[in-house]
Amino acid sequence: MICWIYCPDASIQVADGKVTGIDYDHCKGCGICSKECKFGAITMEAEKK
Repeated sequence: MICWIYCPDASIQVADGKVTGIDYDHCKGCGICSKECKFGAITMEAEKK
């Protein structure tokens, strides 16, 4: 849940204390979540057009 705390856009979706997804419409792609995740569960990829 560290990624959720550090997300400046509140793009990490949480329900019942668990991460359920990412709201890509609000995510600006800053990468803070992937840097803070000590488990490597989030990776950054270039957006596909």
